[in-house]
Amino acid sequence: MSDSVELARQWLEIMPEGAFAKLDGQISPDFVLRLPFAPPGVPSKFIGREVAQQALSGSAKNRSPLVFENLELLATEDPELFVATANGEATMASGKIYRNSYVIFVRIRDGQVVEHIEYMNPLNIIAAFAD
Repeated sequence: MSDSVELARQWLEIMPEGAFAKLDGQISPDFVLRLPFAPPGVPSKFIGREVAQQALSGSAKNRSPLVFENLELLATEDPELFVATANGEATMASGKIYRNSYVIFVRIRDGQVVEHIEYMNPLNIIAAFAD
């Protein structure tokens, strides 16, 4: 298994909670988080390691840890790009269960995570926060 594949796998373990310190030095200062299907009112792009880390750790405060299950991680023809599919589940602070399916693209360059693009169903996020 290549170092980049292992880094992508480790990234997907720590990303949902914004636990960037666990990969200290392996996340680019210019890291970009993209959420093309973000629900209304949620930014679809976070530029910079600190900005993205704050957004992710902030969202983690409203739920139990989100763990990706049934994770499949595949290399692509582009040696920097990996694609993952997974299911995730967490309990929201309200007690509601949040579930979603994901397609994620992770770009690793020179031993650092430089980009994360995450596709999920925004309706599931909206339902998890609804009263």
